[in-house]
Amino acid sequence: MNKFAKQPKLLKKHPNAFQVEWKDGHVSWYPYVYLRQMCPCAECAIIRHKGRDVHSLFAPQGDGDITLIEVSDDIQPLDIQLVGRYALQFSWNDGHDTGIYPFEALRETCPCPECAPLYEKPLIQTEEEN
Repeated sequence: MNKFAKQPKLLKKHPNAFQVEWKDGHVSWYPYVYLRQMCPCAECAIIRHKGRDVHSLFAPQGDGDITLIEVSDDIQPLDIQLVGRYALQFSWNDGHDTGIYPFEALRETCPCPECAPLYEKPLIQTEEEN
């Protein structure tokens, strides 16, 4: 991925999803249910990893089980703020507002069919897979 791939060109709120057009031309659509389940705050990360510590060097890798974050189908951002030049912070209608979503992480977890296979691959391959 080139350096422009993780820099947004356009950010736009839609009724059921958030759109990011990246400087490399790719367009990502993030359904609000997906974004809320992927909240990067410590509380949500611990829930997705079934209570395991997610802060140590040896913490589990990946996003965990996003279905463990219970979200209603009508989840909506009440407010979306830029955090410096590197992230977004959503204030959700369920009262949750502590997650900071770095642009790099958003691009890496783009749910489109083109990108999804890129982040679902294991980080480390075993000798059998090589």
